[in-house]
Amino acid sequence: MKPKYNKQVIRRISKYLFEHQWLFLSTLLLACLMTGLSVFVPTVIQEVLDRIFSSKSSQNQFLINGIILIGFMFLIKEILNCLRIRTNNKLEQKVIFKIRKDLHDKLLDLPISFYDRRKSGEISSRVVEDVQNVERAILDGTEQGVIAVMTLVGVSTMMFLQEPRLAALVFIPLPVLILIGFNYAKVSKRNWKAVREASGELNSLLVEDIQGNRLIQAFALKKREREKFDKTGRILEQKSLQAMYRWSIQGPGASFLSSLGILSVVGMGAYLLKNDPTFTSGKFFAFLLYANMFYEPVRQLVSINNLIAAGKASGERVFEILDTPLEIENTPNAESFPMAIEKVEFKEVSFSYNEQNVIVQKLSFSIPAGTTTALVGPTGAGKSTTANLLLRYYDVDSGQIAIGNTDIRSIDLTSLRQNIGLVSQDPFLFDATVKENLLLAKPNAEENEIWQALDMASASQFVKKLPLKENTMLGERGIRLSMGEKQRITLARAMLKNPPLIILDEATASVDVETERHIQKGLENLVKDRTTLIIAHRLSTIRNADQILFMEDGKIVEVGNHQKLMDLGGRYSKFCHYQSNLITQ
Repeated sequence: MKPKYNKQVIRRISKYLFEHQWLFLSTLLLACLMTGLSVFVPTVIQEVLDRIFSSKSSQNQFLINGIILIGFMFLIKEILNCLRIRTNNKLEQKVIFKIRKDLHDKLLDLPISFYDRRKSGEISSRVVEDVQNVERAILDGTEQGVIAVMTLVGVSTMMFLQEPRLAALVFIPLPVLILIGFNYAKVSKRNWKAVREASGELNSLLVEDIQGNRLIQAFALKKREREKFDKTGRILEQKSLQAMYRWSIQGPGASFLSSLGILSVVGMGAYLLKNDPTFTSGKFFAFLLYANMFYEPVRQLVSINNLIAAGKASGERVFEILDTPLEIENTPNAESFPMAIEKVEFKEVSFSYNEQNVIVQKLSFSIPAGTTTALVGPTGAGKSTTANLLLRYYDVDSGQIAIGNTDIRSIDLTSLRQNIGLVSQDPFLFDATVKENLLLAKPNAEENEIWQALDMASASQFVKKLPLKENTMLGERGIRLSMGEKQRITLARAMLKNPPLIILDEATASVDVETERHIQKGLENLVKDRTTLIIAHRLSTIRNADQILFMEDGKIVEVGNHQKLMDLGGRYSKFCHYQSNLITQ
């Protein structure tokens, strides 16, 4: 990454701190007071020792008073430290929450195409782990860095005021420490970025294994998944060790150089004690304390380099999401959904996912208000893509989709999707109660409306048999219900929403014939007098449609109702005969 972009990452991360500037400044103020107190402790110790060693008479009372004073200074320092930690923790949690909230808000705004290209576990890794690393870099790094710099300035001032010759010796290793620190930071950032990416891969695999647990059990894939996890985990282990290996050299190396500085102070201090009457034992003892205090923040600044390197790597991953452009968004003067739908019209619509393989080509058809149009055709013909375009999950490459006379790109996205009811092949239910899942469609729905929707979806009977009826928890993705039961709950949700426009995308494809009969009854109630687009393979779902469009390779090749297309003897007729033969067999 370029140095300029590095600075941008740090600057953008820092903005989160200044949103809570009073907490941040309070943390720094407490840290400064604590540091200032620490810097004066060796001077007080020097004064106590010099007074005791220089006096021939008993100085027991002075020693006791001195110890009490020093102990009191330590107590005040730790009280300040306690307040600093509490303030810092409060600031830390606020910053973490704000970054995660911004990420979550962005993820909700991003189009479906963003998720088509990424693994869910890798995304969650960025929201949880990378944000934690970013927070540590900006908050702990800033606070510890300020304390370290203040300690260096304070200690350096006291050392030069007391004995410039010894102070100069302490500074000798400093340029080398700074040089190796900067060199380490360059390599470390690259290594930690590799660690974060490997961690994201492992997290993705873990989420995939949890979500696909039933398939893993059914196909006896445990050995395969263990091997995959072992391989991915070892890559993470290798990357982590590589990053830590550099620190295993850097940390001890910096400590050794610091020790040489202290060793020089011991040697020179002993010489001065013997040959310079003005250099007292108290001053020597205080100087040793100052030398240790000087190198501790130097080592801390070097370790902060490691912290910031990891934070920058994570910051890139966080801001990659935050900087992802919104491909689907409202126009400046977006309109509300039309009050009355005259028709839904596709005009010369073309679309491709990757600008190479065209999925839909010059597609033109209309759905008159209150009628049902069915899209039929082989897998990959572009049927579900057509529904996705109507929901504006993707924007068309060319052409136009209009509701009434309004291009859907001119309609407010929230308004558009609030007025379209979707029942898909893979029904999604939240880990909540039946009632809570239904209220997503209409938050203020009355009890009788909920049961009416369940009844119309042929779902009321099985819901009444649940342990807590409509207040029964359904589990993640509705795992405690059968596929047919989940589908009927989603039908009831669509009915409660009561939208003017309905999309049924293979709504009965994953259920048995008996369950289909129950769902079919619910579907008939749902589509009655509504403008409806059906994508289906089963004849029971499509034969009563007002208009049937047979699609192939992204184009409409036949149009008509069921009887007309059967009489035509074309693609649709062969499709129906093939399905009938399968049932007969």
